[in-house]
Amino acid sequence: MKLTLSYFVFTSWQLTFIPIALASVGDIKDPIKIGSYVTPGLIKEDGTGIFNKLNNAIFMEMSKNVELTLSSLNRARRDIKNEKLDGYFPELWENLPGKKAQYVVSRPIFYKRIILFTLKGSGLGELSDFESKLLGAVRGFSYGKEIKSNSQLSLVFQKDDITNIKLLLNKRVAGVLGGYPGTVVAIKKSIGANKIHYDLDKPVAVLESFYVCKNDSDGVKLCDSINKAIQSLLQKGILELNEDTGFSRFNPISKKIVEE
Repeated sequence: MKLTLSYFVFTSWQLTFIPIALASVGDIKDPIKIGSYVTPGLIKEDGTGIFNKLNNAIFMEMSKNVELTLSSLNRARRDIKNEKLDGYFPELWENLPGKKAQYVVSRPIFYKRIILFTLKGSGLGELSDFESKLLGAVRGFSYGKEIKSNSQLSLVFQKDDITNIKLLLNKRVAGVLGGYPGTVVAIKKSIGANKIHYDLDKPVAVLESFYVCKNDSDGVKLCDSINKAIQSLLQKGILELNEDTGFSRFNPISKKIVEE
């Protein structure tokens, strides 16, 4: 069943990075229909997730009405192809077939950091250190095309972070690939938390998270306007992004700071 969340705000299946230009969505009929899917902490059915609020902030900057429909990622992809949606988010390049030039997308709205978790004193700090060792990963989690296609890495997939941390502490795997906050939360719940090393400021991969727009003139205008809104939020300090470290922070108007 699809869940539709409507907000009133003021102030083929192809996706190409659209630079900031002069086009606008002023002539696109309201409400703009955006798709998404429930993601713990990010997209919530009650509208309180970080990305729910970020989506609102972006369309407020655009002075456009937005209708957010929650279903599944595959449903969102089908609905944009069938022109039932004007766009959807969040998406990662890892999930899209073909070349980047085939798609109409926004600039990044957030970065997903892939962090390496090891035992303290192991001396393992780079992915290249794991060419003959097992690396724990979570089934269904996105790690980026470069990691997935690296034939030198031996990834073993488990159902969740908690299982991987137990394997690491028992030395069944030499390291774990994870992210913030999920894997960090799993570590803090573990009795061996003080034995695990990680550095959030030194990710082994940084993945772009973005909007996908329809592959037509309206889609180009929409993604262009989303880009302008993102730039405005960055200039105002409401959104903070660092491509090198993957640091991402959304600072809602309420001044309550929420970090990825």
